Amino acid sequence: MARYDYYKKKVNKKKIVKDIILIYIVAVMFVMLFNSLILQAYRIPSNSMEPGIKEHTRVLVNKFSYGPKYPFTEIRIFDSTKNIKRGDVIVFMSEEYINRNKFFRFISDFVYTVTFSLVDLLNYTKHYDSNIYIKRVIGLPNDKIKYQLVNGEVVVLINGIPEKNLIQVGYEIIEETEKNSALISSLMMQNEYVVKEGEFYVLGDNRVYSSDSRIFGAIAKRQIIGKGILKYWPIPQFGIVK
Repeated sequence: MARYDYYKKKVNKKKIVKDIILIYIVAVMFVMLFNSLILQAYRIPSNSMEPGIKEHTRVLVNKFSYGPKYPFTEIRIFDSTKNIKRGDVIVFMSEEYINRNKFFRFISDFVYTVTFSLVDLLNYTKHYDSNIYIKRVIGLPNDKIKYQLVNGEVVVLINGIPEKNLIQVGYEIIEETEKNSALISSLMMQNEYVVKEGEFYVLGDNRVYSSDSRIFGAIAKRQIIGKGILKYWPIPQFGIVK
């Protein structure tokens, strides 16, 4: 009788271990699918979106609204990038990141997905200054973007209309002036940038300190991960992304 009880307890322990492993596998698969197709968290790497989104703030990104991608690929299950509007805050991959070192990017994306994006392997290996960007959409396909100095301040014109007169989203920007900007040049002021089909022109809200389309040009829709919708950490920053 004592031997039977011992054997029974031993079998039950094995079953418990198997059940725990099964639950863990199911949970990981659920998190991977959820993060890959619907929502994922990202940490803001710089102050380029201040004053609205501060550095190190964690933001939830809606991947579904613009068309989710098959896990670990750049192929969309369905393409809804036509839903992107001027004023949307989007998260996207840099051109360098999306084109190079695909094996490490696959591993990094896997860890990103499983850990809710709190680990970025390529950032730790210092292969890139920044892998993931968050910026505001200013120009849609076929828009004409031009810069103009008005009373010493840089005004962005979209199809000849000042940015704030065309984009009716309540966001603040840190103004760029001829005194504080390192990006102003006579060439930038003279030239008009035409956004190509399938591309989007993006700027940071902190116009004084932002690496954006003024530097690397418009981004391709394949680079886009999703739309920033909610600031969830730290608690004082909690709120809807505007």
